[in-house]
Amino acid sequence: MKLPGDIHELILEDLASKLDVLGQEKLEAWLEENGENKEICRKFCSLWYSGKWANSRVGIKKQIAWEQIQGRRRNRRRIRWIVRSASVAASLICVIGLIWLFTSKDEIIPVASLPKWQPRQATLVLSTGEMKELGVTKMNMIEEKGAIICSDSAYLEYRDEGLEKSQEEQVYNELIVPKGGEYRLRLVDGSLVIINSGSRLRFPVNFNGESREVFLSGGACFEVAKDSLKPFIVHANEADVRVLGTLFDVSAYEDEERVEVTLVNGAVKVSVDGSNDRLVPNEQFVFDRRTGKTLVREVNAESYIAWTNGIFRFDALPLDLLMKKLSRWFDIQYEFGDDILKEVLYSGGFRKYDNVQDILNMIGEVTNISFTVTNDIIRINKKSDNATNIIR
Repeated sequence: MKLPGDIHELILEDLASKLDVLGQEKLEAWLEENGENKEICRKFCSLWYSGKWANSRVGIKKQIAWEQIQGRRRNRRRIRWIVRSASVAASLICVIGLIWLFTSKDEIIPVASLPKWQPRQATLVLSTGEMKELGVTKMNMIEEKGAIICSDSAYLEYRDEGLEKSQEEQVYNELIVPKGGEYRLRLVDGSLVIINSGSRLRFPVNFNGESREVFLSGGACFEVAKDSLKPFIVHANEADVRVLGTLFDVSAYEDEERVEVTLVNGAVKVSVDGSNDRLVPNEQFVFDRRTGKTLVREVNAESYIAWTNGIFRFDALPLDLLMKKLSRWFDIQYEFGDDILKEVLYSGGFRKYDNVQDILNMIGEVTNISFTVTNDIIRINKKSDNATNIIR
């Protein structure tokens, strides 16, 4: 049995604490009709709770959630499932998923299947120019200019084993992460860098100078080891980010119009074209390449590093930018039928390793956008009034 459309809307209104008295009475009457109604409502509620806490890193059991709701319902004679302290973005993630799960899929227009996500090998370029593919599962060890490199299919670590450091010009390696991949790098100073898909990071084998400087093209999350004597500097195309020890995210893709630096904890200073801005936690620096303007805004920083934990989270993100991020992760091609659709805003999220067809279905349900596939190219159009275009 599917959730009736009118009941579906009533529950969503109640989740947002916007249900009026008549709606409350109607929902209550539907629940009392039979046990099947209560069961489907229980599943709906359980999924909502699970999704709501997924991005807050707080575990909650579905049955316990339902029992808590039942207790409040008996006491208040109404269903009130909203938890006010949770973020709006997290709520949207689960609501979007529920809309997709509980909406009828009878009207499906079958199209060609898209390729499933597959992990891609990262490449390490040594100081000699030699290239090492990092797709093997067993641990490899490489000696490189005063450091020992330990690598496997997902992690690269540089260790100072007491070898004599070169006093010459600093020696660099480069880590290249292709579309559909990500990689974790532990620098010789202990700093951790999680490099996003379609990105490159150039870094010293040993930090011999007065500062620790790396060069990023693309996206990465940095957890910098503290060293008050050697500031850590990320050169991200136009932006320079200077820190002593902190956790922050940088997005500086060459095919995007904005450079973003988001601070989770600690402090950073961002410099672009002579301007300097100091960030505090939950602030984001934005540089617009089109206009040359910069701004600092307040954000939920955890949303911007959720990708490091296997989750994509977006808050009012234009569809054009959203598709760029998906194309880098899933290595897919797409085109818009109308440029105006690029400005459609999307809020919500999903697991990075979900099937891309399911992700596009979820986006289409809440944006009135259709996705069809022809010759492996995703075509994005406004959904017609009498059709539900779902990829499968």
